[in-house]
Amino acid sequence: MTIELHRVTAEDWAVWRPVRLAALTDAPQAFGSRLEDWQDAPEHRWRTRLSLPGAVDLLAVEEGDTVGMASGVPDPDDPALAELISMWVAPRARGRGLVARLVDEVARVLVAQGTEHLELSVMPDNDRARRAYERIGFSATDTPGDRLPDGRTETVMRRDLSAERTLLAYERGADRWTERTDDHRAGLVDDLLGLVPGGAHVLELGSGPGRDADALEAAGLRVDRTDGTTAYVDRLRAAGHEARVLDVRRDGWGGPYDAVVANAVLLHVARSDTPAVLERARRAVRPGGVLAATVKRGDGDGQGDGWSDRKLDDPRWFTYWDEDALAAAVTTAGWHDVRVRETTRPGAEERWLTVTARRPEEDQPDEDRPDEEDRP
Repeated sequence: MTIELHRVTAEDWAVWRPVRLAALTDAPQAFGSRLEDWQDAPEHRWRTRLSLPGAVDLLAVEEGDTVGMASGVPDPDDPALAELISMWVAPRARGRGLVARLVDEVARVLVAQGTEHLELSVMPDNDRARRAYERIGFSATDTPGDRLPDGRTETVMRRDLSAERTLLAYERGADRWTERTDDHRAGLVDDLLGLVPGGAHVLELGSGPGRDADALEAAGLRVDRTDGTTAYVDRLRAAGHEARVLDVRRDGWGGPYDAVVANAVLLHVARSDTPAVLERARRAVRPGGVLAATVKRGDGDGQGDGWSDRKLDDPRWFTYWDEDALAAAVTTAGWHDVRVRETTRPGAEERWLTVTARRPEEDQPDEDRPDEEDRP
């Protein structure tokens, strides 16, 4: 069955009410509000709760049954900050990645409103919740949360929304990016063709308008096209291709494939997230499978990482690598036969690196964890 996310407003208060009461009944220790404070609340109070300025209120619905909820509320004193509240998933829907879906959708909407960071609070002894939020990008901060009756304080966790802001830039600038990018296939296509047999099944990350996928298919490979933006996925589907939206940090990748190819994609992944993404890439290919990717070259120490509005006139996050740092990251993620080389074209304004690697033959698929287990 498919779970759909619906954004609600004050007009939906009667639908929101039973879900909120169910959450307060099921997990009273997880909320600052109490069941007795809300179970007899009048309509106007429910409407007021769903009318907070700039708030994003979501319900998760499966076959007409509401199985989860979440809200994101902008900080009135800091337009770059928002707080995640009212997070709850019904017991029957847990373990299916719904927390990640709800949080991702809250973040996506808030980013379009200018939010740069998302915070939440958890009870200091709720290790399960803390681990779940860590798996979807939150980290504990030193900021003390609300004081509890026993004198302890809640733990405040924060998630940086650089990835969501970068994806938004591509959503808004898909046409502009396509117009400003030449239609010649990337050199990475030839690198991959030299590493896999004819008919190989390839997962492409960041397919964009489909230039490189077209070239790989013309050479006899089977390509699963993916992109982080709906704008490009919609264009690919309109052109008659199968394509899906894929967040490389958390979504299920599928597989096993013969290769994962990522041209100018990993350069948008934060340095702290890169090891996990490289490991997920390894698990997505069969033993002996190939990784082929390009990134921008820099000092490799993180000092040059940051925002740039070049080409799109809309800020995107870039992570820069040097040969040694990139090779070390790929090797640590479990890849063998790692080769990193500079592939900057003559006259290019920026420098580029290409990395290729193989999954060890002895690295058997039964050692893998299903992607969904990575999600809370």
